[in-house]
Amino acid sequence: MSKKTVGVITNNNSDILEVLKGSCADIVVMKPEEIKLYELDSMYSIAILGGTEEKPLLFRPRERVIIEKLLQSGKKIFSEYCGSIGNIYCAPPESTRFDRLVFCAEDIKVDFVEVGDILDEQCNTRIKPYANACSGNRPILQYAKLKAHSKTIVDKKLLSEISNRALWFDDPKNLLVCCFRICNFAEARFSPMMKWRAIVKFIASWLCNEDVNVSVKAPYELRPYDESISFKKQVEECFYRSVNWFINSGMLIDDGRNGVMEGLATEVFPDGEQRRLAYVRDDCTAETALVFFMRYFLDHDRRSKYISDNLMSVCFNFLQCKEGKFKGMLRWTQEAWGVCYQDDAARAIISQLLICLYTGEKTYLKECKDALDFLIRTTGTDGTRVQRTDNINLTEERLKMLADTPGNFISAHYNAYYLAALLLAYKITGNDEYKAIGIKGLETIMSHYPDTRREHSETQEMCRLVLPLSWLYWVTGEPKHKEWLYRVTEDLVRLKHPSGAYLEWDSGYKADRNNAGEGEESTLLTKNGDPVADLLYSLNWLPMAFAQAYLVTKDSYFRRLWEEIAKFFVSAQIHSDNKMIDGAWARAMDVDLMEVYGINADVGWGPWAIETGWTVSVIGAGLATGLSNDKLEQVFIKE
Repeated sequence: MSKKTVGVITNNNSDILEVLKGSCADIVVMKPEEIKLYELDSMYSIAILGGTEEKPLLFRPRERVIIEKLLQSGKKIFSEYCGSIGNIYCAPPESTRFDRLVFCAEDIKVDFVEVGDILDEQCNTRIKPYANACSGNRPILQYAKLKAHSKTIVDKKLLSEISNRALWFDDPKNLLVCCFRICNFAEARFSPMMKWRAIVKFIASWLCNEDVNVSVKAPYELRPYDESISFKKQVEECFYRSVNWFINSGMLIDDGRNGVMEGLATEVFPDGEQRRLAYVRDDCTAETALVFFMRYFLDHDRRSKYISDNLMSVCFNFLQCKEGKFKGMLRWTQEAWGVCYQDDAARAIISQLLICLYTGEKTYLKECKDALDFLIRTTGTDGTRVQRTDNINLTEERLKMLADTPGNFISAHYNAYYLAALLLAYKITGNDEYKAIGIKGLETIMSHYPDTRREHSETQEMCRLVLPLSWLYWVTGEPKHKEWLYRVTEDLVRLKHPSGAYLEWDSGYKADRNNAGEGEESTLLTKNGDPVADLLYSLNWLPMAFAQAYLVTKDSYFRRLWEEIAKFFVSAQIHSDNKMIDGAWARAMDVDLMEVYGINADVGWGPWAIETGWTVSVIGAGLATGLSNDKLEQVFIKE
């Protein structure tokens, strides 16, 4: 039996072309303008792969006639990202950033994929077919705007949106149309990977009339924690890989002399590229300084100390207001020059205060006090502070009002780490005002717990409270404060998943971001019980929090929790040939799949967002804190 020949019309190589080359068919590759040079009539099928370029492929009239004759003859044609074929023609390209794909086929079987399954193609590009130019055939994939994690209902309303179809057999039935750029499905990190490989396998097998193996290399992998290898060895390797990410990805600017970039935006484009967030933020800068300091603390690496010092200099010498009524304010970014978010500023302060605590030095201690004094001047009588202040609005009257009335902002997300910074500063400086406000603010928050004002989820609030409550007990020694620490931790542990992660959860769905619209920040949570973990707003705080809780209480319970979350982060760390993501952690993790996957509704920080601060540095510093347990116990004994 002779081999079948499949003609591939494309301008560039792609993942799907590599899949086809791995089949048993003879693959003949040609550019669109070259098709008249080949005997297409003698070929078994034709694949048009237009998605290797931003502009949709559109045949010139001379070549279009050839394609249409082939189509009418009954030859199988797969048309991807082609502006017009048969009766179909499409609108100009548009982004799929906030769209998701739903598997709709009832009569077509694809391994591992069921009707209603949600598949993501990240920040792709599609060309919407005009509804009056398409058949009414049921699509295989259909676009929809969904608030669901991995499954939805396929109903008449969804199917009625003809222009939202994405992959379908048109008329004649030998035409398989894909209106989005699928050809680099692996490089562009389509997820879930197994389901996308099954869909590509279906397409390739249909073209070749044989079972085609999809063996394209995955763009990344997660390597599960190995119980047969030393715990310390695996966590150390994980930590060092996270520190190396800052250098290898190019996030550090001039060895930290000009700060560090915010990170990677969530958009993964059809060619696999991911946009950098070039802002230099106060929190990201100082948190990254802390993780490099912790490397130095572990192994005395001088370059890490040099980078850490450079970063802290940017934070306190250039991003801090030095005079006037705003003296001490830590500016949010070099762009948002007059904006102060106190939770971001507090994490910058905490990073330097921990360095002072661990070394006994007083570098930037005055600057930390100035930063806290500014925050105190804008803190309410109940110890809480509004989520942000803008210098342009801080008149003398506004400053007096903020200080003389309750802040009434009962949010761990915005206030808990600010209050923790005050308590840590009290331990180092002995300033009783810091102690009093720190205690008052946390007591205000805990008087409402668990009904605090939630930003993304109840899980996030609990994760944000463990470290501040540890330091509250450290400062006061009061049984009530210790009880709060254990209560919050035990509430959190109820959400623990077998992977070691803590699931997103929100009793009563009260979080502000649960009802976010397009163009706003959004939770990853669609319903309680979804196997989704948030490594940007929730779990990232836990390695440091559990490590600090152990140092304060000396209770092995917290040491065990730290070890368990450390194992999870070993398993969740990205391994890739792509230096932009190798060694990092992304925001959204489906912990059943152990894959980066989740709803894409957040305007800036979706599933593939990777923050230098907040995520990689915070997790890394927490891992290093636990690894430095013996040395740090001596510090806490002295205190």
